[in-house]
Amino acid sequence: MPVSQTTYSLPYAHLNLRRNPFGEFSEDERTALALVDIEPIIERLNNPGYVVQFVGEKGYGKTTHLLAIRSRLSDAGYVHIPEGQRAGLPSGCPILIDEAQRLTRWQQFQVFRSNTPMVLGTHRDFKEQLRRAGRVVETIEVELRTDADRLHRLLNARIQWVRRGDGRVPSITLPTADNLLKEFGPNIRGILHQLYTAFQNLNEIADL
Repeated sequence: MPVSQTTYSLPYAHLNLRRNPFGEFSEDERTALALVDIEPIIERLNNPGYVVQFVGEKGYGKTTHLLAIRSRLSDAGYVHIPEGQRAGLPSGCPILIDEAQRLTRWQQFQVFRSNTPMVLGTHRDFKEQLRRAGRVVETIEVELRTDADRLHRLLNARIQWVRRGDGRVPSITLPTADNLLKEFGPNIRGILHQLYTAFQNLNEIADL
């Protein structure tokens, strides 16, 4: 049955998509699409005193890891500290703190010296402070967790998420994912911005 002209007038209908797959996604969508290996971390978060810190620059995937962990642990307490603002420490076990480099000194003292398992997303490496507080620390550099294969799967998962119906949709090839990684490094946010612009101007379904 032919697709009506009305259908084609809808944004991204010509690509068989509901919206640009590289625009802003909600926390729930980002959690559902997280392609991260957190199983070993989930197990270790049962140990009092354990801390895992995801260290990296903005847009490298720290928040994605924290959201994925939060989705698995119903008793976890989560807080994101906005830039230039303060936020209270969450209750729960474990405690998850996103943008932990924005903790005040007093908050660092409080939470680092507690015995509650903790997950940090941070630009700053707190390993020495945590060890002095008696913590068992694992540091994960998020930039080392992104390779071309993972990026390829992540980008195409976003496209599939906004699929409008049966039939073909655009796709990102593995060589393209590899080239994007060479150009942007592990800056996932920068890659998404580049592809957002590309999809804004994409006139037909194609493999990019």
